[in-house]
Amino acid sequence: MGGLGSGRPPSFPTTLDDLKAVDLPYLRRHRMLEPGRSGTLRWSRAGRETGSIGLRCSGDAVLLSYRVASWRGTETEDVEERVPLVRTAQPFGGERVWFACPGCSRRCAVLYGARRFRCRRCIGVPYGCQREPAHERLLRRVQGLRARLGGELYASLDMPFPPRPKRMRRASYRRLQVRAARPERAMVAAAAERFGLTAEGLEDLF
Repeated sequence: MGGLGSGRPPSFPTTLDDLKAVDLPYLRRHRMLEPGRSGTLRWSRAGRETGSIGLRCSGDAVLLSYRVASWRGTETEDVEERVPLVRTAQPFGGERVWFACPGCSRRCAVLYGARRFRCRRCIGVPYGCQREPAHERLLRRVQGLRARLGGELYASLDMPFPPRPKRMRRASYRRLQVRAARPERAMVAAAAERFGLTAEGLEDLF
């Protein structure tokens, strides 16, 4: 098993996007939370595997096994980590499963792997979008709303607002128009402040 960071010196992530993530919805969809189930989780980028871990479920916990590079980067360390599973009752019956973070015991749905798998608070780094300038974050939100109506995800905002889909109610369409208009105005103001331009001077940027 290649493991996390094996074969290279450990690196220090700047955002959660730099880390491998183990999330409960994925495990549930692939029936990996059933007692006795075991398998391997793999991550890849551009068709190249970037890491893998072994996983085994005992019913009340999952056991993660993987390798990490030593601090000197000259050899690897085998890690086996037990992650307890806790369950909470749901209002309309049934129960929901959570990880209990091995670092702080806080309930969470996702664990992030640096040298150990921990919850977001224990890892202590932000989401990638939190490092984005405000105008870029707002631009993505507007483009995402337009894409829901059939527009192109990365289309220029100079393009007309997408027409109402045939099966969408007019009231729903108007709500989406209003939801898109608010962050669009905020985006223009944030971009104008960042670049020191007037709203008219920003037309060529978007």
